[in-house]
Amino acid sequence: MNILKKWRIVSIVIFITTLILLGSCASITGPAYYSHMIAGEAKILVASTPISKLLADKTIPNELRRNLQHVQEMRDFAVYELGLPKTDSYTSYSDTGREFAAWVVTATPEFSVNPKMWCHPIAGCFSYLGFFDKDRAIQAQQTLIHQKYDVSIRGSVAYSTVGWFSDPVLNTVFRYSDASLAGTIFHEISHERVRINDDPTYRESFASFVGKMGQYLWMKKHNDGESAEKFLIKSERNLQFAKLLSKTRKELRSLYKKDIPEETMRRMKAETISKMRERYSELAKTWDGYPDYSTWIAGPHNNADIAGEDEYNSLIPFFQKLFDLSHQKFPAFYARAEAIANLPKIERYIEIEKIMAK
Repeated sequence: MNILKKWRIVSIVIFITTLILLGSCASITGPAYYSHMIAGEAKILVASTPISKLLADKTIPNELRRNLQHVQEMRDFAVYELGLPKTDSYTSYSDTGREFAAWVVTATPEFSVNPKMWCHPIAGCFSYLGFFDKDRAIQAQQTLIHQKYDVSIRGSVAYSTVGWFSDPVLNTVFRYSDASLAGTIFHEISHERVRINDDPTYRESFASFVGKMGQYLWMKKHNDGESAEKFLIKSERNLQFAKLLSKTRKELRSLYKKDIPEETMRRMKAETISKMRERYSELAKTWDGYPDYSTWIAGPHNNADIAGEDEYNSLIPFFQKLFDLSHQKFPAFYARAEAIANLPKIERYIEIEKIMAK
């Protein structure tokens, strides 16, 4: 085992010890949860191999070689074209041996669209819990349902440790097309550029915007102009869908402020979600069938489903406006986004409103 891997393990041991000593003793996020997460991260890091070393190995499968070469190109693009940090993230590869990198659990009260926040020592606050083991995620889901929360659970092909560790590229991301893979890598690396611990919506919407803008520029540079223009159309439709979710979330928030019997509120909640499906049906008629959210929209939805999706997209129009005001120059855009991120939360959203009003 080389020195770098030994140092990683020592760092992880120190990190887990700190978390266990400081962490909550609650049933879901007690020491056992932190032990599971850090052990899972340790397994990924220890199993990682530098991409340069793998590419020098003539015995690796051709498809893996091709994928890793593309990752190198995408990382260089992220650094030199998008101005994202040049760190050791995405310079190594790790095979998790599973379908998803992690499973994400989001929970809201029955009559609220504000996700339950989990604040962790050192790492900050998140509107979801991540798990490396699907069974643990399902167990947490069932515990939260028993506590009367609305809960959603989904698999994630990638995640970021926001600079705590050098994130390897995982086998789970190679299910995507090359262009989508690029967007995913740009999204995750952007978490290392603007860091914010108290606002998941700002954090994830920023990363979503950078990922999508980077993906578009990547496609244009690689002489895929037709696909790039189709991507713009898809992005506009994605934004329309995101606005539909935001509108539904606002309507639910307004509903939950009313002083009415729980049964009445429960019925009106179901009606609001049903109205969301009707609006989607009308919207989708203008799309010629693409992109298709019909599978998602047909599912049984609750507050957590809507809030979880909304957090990744609701501020994309703001970041597009900020990018345009920065003359579409990434360094200036990052500086402005970071300055706003550093404001107290109330002042941050006052500033966002001022910028959107320009």
